[in-house]
Amino acid sequence: MTAAFRRIWLTALYEWRGAIRSRRALVLFVLYLATAVLCMYGTISILGKMEVELSKILMLPGGSEAGIVSETLWKSEPFRRIVRSVVGDSLVFESLLSRHPVELLYAWFAFLLAPMLVVLVSGGSVAEDRRSGAVRYMLTRVTRLEWSVGKYMGQAMLIACAIALGAVGAWLVAWARMPSAPAFRILVPMLCWAAKAWAYSLAWLGLALGVSHFVRASGKAVALGILALFALSVMFGLVKMSVTLFGWPPALVHLSVLSPAYSEDALWRGSPVALVGAAFHLVALGFVYLMAGAAVFARRDA
Repeated sequence: MTAAFRRIWLTALYEWRGAIRSRRALVLFVLYLATAVLCMYGTISILGKMEVELSKILMLPGGSEAGIVSETLWKSEPFRRIVRSVVGDSLVFESLLSRHPVELLYAWFAFLLAPMLVVLVSGGSVAEDRRSGAVRYMLTRVTRLEWSVGKYMGQAMLIACAIALGAVGAWLVAWARMPSAPAFRILVPMLCWAAKAWAYSLAWLGLALGVSHFVRASGKAVALGILALFALSVMFGLVKMSVTLFGWPPALVHLSVLSPAYSEDALWRGSPVALVGAAFHLVALGFVYLMAGAAVFARRDA
């Protein structure tokens, strides 16, 4: 282990311990757990109500527990044709065929909410340390670059634990509301989706921390992070729409690589090659955003 990596690792551990002492870690864990539990509870409740009507309209076998009719409907060919047209990407569609609908709904919520939760919870981390003066204490032991990377690693570890806790909480809700056999069958897949959501959040974490280097007030840092999140999301949508609908030069699509959403489709696929490529892109993109903020911070007073 090189001296630089050791200092980065110690900075990450310091970030972890500081989050526990200040109860920021507790807030993070409770927020992710509550969000996952509420989303899963609401989803299964809506499914249960919909299944009562679907079983009558489509003459599918009914059941007293949520999830039975949805799984039957998911396996029906007419419904799969609808899903294929909505998904668009045939590779993604083929990867979803063997999945349980409840697990896919959890994955959808995890990917949808992860960016916003990361920005809200971690976006003010760097700015808060600059405002309180804690960064000056750390900079007597590490370089500015090592401090920035250590902050990123520490926050990434916290988010990994929070997402895993949320996945377990969501599964417990599914286990309580669904037949035991399907519930146990989706435990491992839900943890896998949690790991993918964590990989997806790493790019947004780099964006949030990179922006946080620009200011000293945590509130401003979070606001800038939210603005950057929406800007990248809108840019990604506009680039795709411009090429597909208006016939703009296909080379314009390359601009979408600057958005983490560029790799989201690959995370929905089951191919190891696609997953490794997506993870590499997301981690690299997160470090690009982080280094941009660190470069600005390097020229300012700590």
